[in-house]
Amino acid sequence: MAIEGPRLLAEAIRSGVRVEKVLFSRRGLEQLGGKLLPQFSKHTFVGVAEDAVFAAAMDAEHPQGVAALVALTPPVLAQAFGERTLLVAAAGLQDPGNLGTLIRTADAFGATGVVVLADSVSPYNPKAVRAGAGSLFHLPVVPRLPAAELIAACQAHGARLVATAARGSTPLSEAGLEGPVCLLIGQEAAGVPRELLRAAEVTVSIPIQPRVESLNAGIAGAILLYEAARQRGLSGAGR
Repeated sequence: MAIEGPRLLAEAIRSGVRVEKVLFSRRGLEQLGGKLLPQFSKHTFVGVAEDAVFAAAMDAEHPQGVAALVALTPPVLAQAFGERTLLVAAAGLQDPGNLGTLIRTADAFGATGVVVLADSVSPYNPKAVRAGAGSLFHLPVVPRLPAAELIAACQAHGARLVATAARGSTPLSEAGLEGPVCLLIGQEAAGVPRELLRAAEVTVSIPIQPRVESLNAGIAGAILLYEAARQRGLSGAGR
């Protein structure tokens, strides 16, 4: 997987991810080399490109002087379940920034994993990776999973499926998120797909002003995750 910028590279190293190749710009090597070079193994290939060539090769509008290829093995679904499962499933999310934000928020509020269903943008999209700010290295993020497989796994592990819906039948504060649960986050326009809505034990709504049609998927996910953390007694979640 390609990553870009010193922050993501430092997170990859800190998380024990194998860094295979690194490319600095000339200026990036001058500014960052002293700190980063000693952290690479002897097997890491390190190259340098002229600043203009480096910038042309990067996805980001303002490159930060270093990029890398890292070896990240996609986790299996079983790794996303735990003693107190708090799973987040992205269903139909197309905006990579939203997905990255959701992954980062799941990490912050103690989720045991994130499932990215087959109809969503890839979690390895460069914008999703940047928005995730390194959480992809901390948390099991399962890519391209069919909805039927998620439903079967949640049933096998005793995790309730809780879906967001504009006209959800249960207020969020009464959803009972203390036990094993999988939060289903759909895209802003279409919402959670019907197959998952039918399988959901509970549908919840987030109270918003009538003049606002919907919330950004990343924001909606953050609200649900905060409420789940609060109900589970996460330190600081009540403030």
